[in-house]
Amino acid sequence: MSGADIAQDPATFHRVWRVLDELSDISNADVAYRQALQLVYMRCRAQAGWAQIVDRRSGSAGDVLARVWPRTRVAQTYGIASSHRSRVQQVGAHADGVLDRLAAEIERLDSAAGLFALGIDRYSALDAKGGNYFTSCHLADLFAGLGHPRGGETVRDPVCGSGRLLCAAAQRVPAHDGSPLDLYGSDIRPEARWVAGMNLAFHHLPADLGDGPVDSLRAGPGRRPADLVLANPPVNMKGWGRSELRDDPRWSLGLPPSSNGNFAWVQHILADLTANGRAVVLLASSAVHNTNADDARIRQALVEQGLVAGIVELPNWLFPHTRSGTALWLLAKGPRPHSGEILFADARRLGTRREPAGRMFVDEDLDRLIRVFAVWRGLQPGGRDDDPETTPGVSAVPVGQLAAEDYDLTPTHYTQPRRTAPITVDGRRSRKEILYERFDHTAEATQRLRSALEARSSARCAMISKNLGRPSRCRTSPASSRSPTAL
Repeated sequence: MSGADIAQDPATFHRVWRVLDELSDISNADVAYRQALQLVYMRCRAQAGWAQIVDRRSGSAGDVLARVWPRTRVAQTYGIASSHRSRVQQVGAHADGVLDRLAAEIERLDSAAGLFALGIDRYSALDAKGGNYFTSCHLADLFAGLGHPRGGETVRDPVCGSGRLLCAAAQRVPAHDGSPLDLYGSDIRPEARWVAGMNLAFHHLPADLGDGPVDSLRAGPGRRPADLVLANPPVNMKGWGRSELRDDPRWSLGLPPSSNGNFAWVQHILADLTANGRAVVLLASSAVHNTNADDARIRQALVEQGLVAGIVELPNWLFPHTRSGTALWLLAKGPRPHSGEILFADARRLGTRREPAGRMFVDEDLDRLIRVFAVWRGLQPGGRDDDPETTPGVSAVPVGQLAAEDYDLTPTHYTQPRRTAPITVDGRRSRKEILYERFDHTAEATQRLRSALEARSSARCAMISKNLGRPSRCRTSPASSRSPTAL
């Protein structure tokens, strides 16, 4: 997750991508990307093993990889096998020949810096949908910056996907800030767990990923409370386990609805924190205002008990597979400055640029947003430039005002632009400014309509089931795994 990982031009590796696509076509995409990431790891982190792979006298690249990979520390730590060789053998020597060419393309690069991270992005894009995707490096940096990890803390990601949030947290801690972080992660998908293990090892970060895949909601909180939780769970997750977890003590703020698990994840994370812990969680935009009665009660309890420190509304198109709106929730337990207020930020108009992994924030805007939240929460000293009162699109709102608004936590309701709108020669706003404003209003109306329809559908299903005297058979989608939890 270094700067090189983020800044590297994907076109630099076009020859690698071409061979990797060919290998995916003739064998299996999961196997192909697993082998490709292992080859990159060997090139960058295990030079002795890499020398054997590129030495054709030792056998094919696949055969040598199968011999040397199990001896690497990452394979031994996380139990990551070399590959599903039985699948590759089904297509015979052709696959081994393509793997030889892939190793040769990696070898010919002047530097493989960035290839590992970009390979993860391409692997994620293969079947990205709903909550199945890996968080981009850039968004992971925003999570970690808002979480403000400190040396020696325990950091957990209950839906760790590729492990990028844990990597970003570790890299946010200054070298002089005492002990390293204790990193913990889990994920329901075996594929995500091996990517996370390789990613953490690639960045020389020890972490506990458990003994295997884990459904965090059903497994419950970790054995050791966390000082900081960073999580990008599946948004609007149906089939999250409401019926079997109905009496779970985690739902102290209210039982979440079966229609989505947004506030199941929030309460699970709160139960996983220390008495003064904090968290950064990505949720669908609808969670800030939806009309579902269960969600509304939980949202009110979160505010009244002072558990919400801030909310950042993110731009659309941050994820290449969906344009759905999302927001980052900053949760906090225990005393803190401004405990009677919530800091809202409208980040939809921050500078962004289009990248293959989605839209990316302009670094300067991202850094300022992180500083503003850190100063306001008393996590670092600041000056006038970091004051919410002078920062466009940011506003601190008293809890009493939120109560008057029925606990609607939509950031745009409370943040007003402090910059003067562009003025034309005839004194009117520019057409571009008006068009952007209408785009925003349309997006907000769409989100509210979706929430209302979802609540109406859930209520109708419940009424029909009650009248028929039997459990609801309303169709729900199967529980989604975390990974690219889901910004």
